[in-house]
Amino acid sequence: MFTDTKTLGEKLFSSYASVEFVRLQWVDLSGVLRTRMITKARCLHLASGASNYTLAQNCMILPISTAPHYFHDGPEKWELRPDWQTLRVCGFAPAHSSVMCFNARLGSSDSFIRCPRKLLSKVLDTFQNKHESKLLMGFEVEFLLLDESSNFAKSMDRVAGYSMTAGLRAENLVIMEEIIRALERSGLEVYHFHTEIADQFELALAPLPPIQAIDALMMAQETIRTVCVRRGLRATTAPKPVFTGAQNGCHVHLFMNPAPEPAFFIAGILQKLKSLCAFGMPNYDSYYRVTGDGSGTWIGWGTENRDLPIREIGSNHWEFRFSDATANMYLFIAAVLSAGMRGMEQKLPLTIRNCPVMPSQLRMKEAELQLRSYGIMEPMPSKLEMSLDAAQNDEELEAWIGTELLAQYVKLKEKEVEHFSNMSEEERRLKFLNYF
Repeated sequence: MFTDTKTLGEKLFSSYASVEFVRLQWVDLSGVLRTRMITKARCLHLASGASNYTLAQNCMILPISTAPHYFHDGPEKWELRPDWQTLRVCGFAPAHSSVMCFNARLGSSDSFIRCPRKLLSKVLDTFQNKHESKLLMGFEVEFLLLDESSNFAKSMDRVAGYSMTAGLRAENLVIMEEIIRALERSGLEVYHFHTEIADQFELALAPLPPIQAIDALMMAQETIRTVCVRRGLRATTAPKPVFTGAQNGCHVHLFMNPAPEPAFFIAGILQKLKSLCAFGMPNYDSYYRVTGDGSGTWIGWGTENRDLPIREIGSNHWEFRFSDATANMYLFIAAVLSAGMRGMEQKLPLTIRNCPVMPSQLRMKEAELQLRSYGIMEPMPSKLEMSLDAAQNDEELEAWIGTELLAQYVKLKEKEVEHFSNMSEEERRLKFLNYF
């Protein structure tokens, strides 16, 4: 909290005279970015501590499957607690700035017991107290452009394939340039952008400390969607946005410098990977990505191997491919880092060796035979129910996440599974396009 409104004004509003509105933002357990908009005057009043910002009960439990008929445990009182250090101008709307918020559930012994962002903050504090390594993260945002009928946007400049110039010659290039300029106005650095596979684009954000990196991801996704919808296009990050064609992931790049016992760290994550998928691939359609060059079909790792869920890029740089844009990234990263820390603390042996085999290039029996020689024995979970079952029966994970938050999360996801399993693929697709 700022001690006076002048401090906040000097921090942001004096630098951005155009700002008139402030977006109070948080991510719910369905992975949806939610926003309350207030005026600059209301923001200054709030930052001074003169008032609080109260939300309707269960602001974290608003299932995309059943809203507005959400479930709860009785009357609750929630407040948004803005992290004022995250204030930044919205490059796509210069009259707006945004601030990411913690969620406080009042009346309990720990007000933040159900807040994923606060959980990640605590996990990072624990990591820094035990290890000297500096953690940085960067995210890759994959998305498709669809028209108002939710079909591929018609263009003579179609994306033809990976890193091809085709797709970035005409209107698509203008759109991407507008997105990058907006992100730069927000103070974010873009590592690169390019065409991914047919009809798909990718934008990679420069590495930042974990919480700041996730905050930047939220801004990047909102910038992409806003710029495109103003041009009559839908930019979607949904895992399965079309029946045939690209699937969207949201890969995480983790940098540890220096890298403390990386084998133990990766061993801890691999041992819990089935449970971790419940947070990184939390959508009913996330498991269409359990393919080669998606999240992978087998639990393993390999240097520059995109057919496996963990790709080693360097001795202190890994890519986690088992995540998409439907995840609450604060919760996912908290679980991943907790698993890695457990591996380091218990000095878990890395029984799965660095694997050069690409299963998607082989017949199933041959792939199984070759993978076994590298210690790769378990397939990736093939549907959300399998990941949820692993998560709710994992006592160590429960200790990391907290009994209350894990129970709420699993209950929500089980409700989504129940609802979406009764939908057709087209009904689900259109539903998810509305949110992601």
